[in-house]
Amino acid sequence: MVYLTRRYRFCAAHRLDAPELSPEDNARLYGKCNNPHGHGHNYVLDVTVAGRVDRETGMVCDLGFLDSLVQREVLDRFDETNLNLDTESFRDRVPT
Repeated sequence: MVYLTRRYRFCAAHRLDAPELSPEDNARLYGKCNNPHGHGHNYVLDVTVAGRVDRETGMVCDLGFLDSLVQREVLDRFDETNLNLDTESFRDRVPT
């Protein structure tokens, strides 16, 4: 078994704010991360795949396929966004 890890990077902003809590409780719980204007991060996503090396290609997986999958499912959806406002995934949950 061979493991291959690819690293991807993206930037996004968010605000930690639980709708079921009062503004005071949110401020106490999340501190400066509860700033109404949000704050940004540089995220690192490590994707690891495991498998046997294909004798014909010498690869564990098709890197072009993996890159396009991560591009479509993660980077296109979350890079340069405000996770709270711009994405359905975090519209109703705290993006911690």
